[in-house]
Amino acid sequence: MKSKRTVLVTGCSSGIGLATCHVLSSNDFITFGTVRNLSKANKIQDLIDRESLPLKILHLDVNDNQSIKLAVKRILSDTGRLDVLINNAGYGMFGPIEEITTQEVKKQFETNFFGKIRVIKAIVPIMRKQGNGIIVNISSMVGRFGVPLNSAYVSSKFAVEGLSESIAFELEEFGIRVIVIEPGV
Repeated sequence: MKSKRTVLVTGCSSGIGLATCHVLSSNDFITFGTVRNLSKANKIQDLIDRESLPLKILHLDVNDNQSIKLAVKRILSDTGRLDVLINNAGYGMFGPIEEITTQEVKKQFETNFFGKIRVIKAIVPIMRKQGNGIIVNISSMVGRFGVPLNSAYVSSKFAVEGLSESIAFELEEFGIRVIVIEPGV
């Protein structure tokens, strides 16, 4: 009998992350849904309570290495492994580039791009030691083409695409697959 797969999903307070946690935990995956702000975990908690799901909520801020380290440590303590990372945390910023400050663009990249890198760096040694794993980076269809009034967001998603394609080659020899998902509106 094969043991259940353990999954870490970032950015689960709403949207794609919340839906992903629901599907995975409903299908017998040991699922850890993470949120930056635990006070915003009410939608996840409602799912758990309503459907008695085997879903655990953890604090994880992709912009905080210590937060990532503690969440990963907890997962390993509970399950002894980490099979899948759904690297979903992110947000959109919209408006004309001349009205967005450079600091706001940097903040967009810190979460949408560098946040993914921080989590990847924390889990790759674990997956490499296991000899397998799957990293799913949630990008966007606009990671492939530009659209007006979305330059900061689009640029951060283009960066996720390049990162994902590059590390797929780096990690393949260790049995780690990298997948990019490009949802639309």
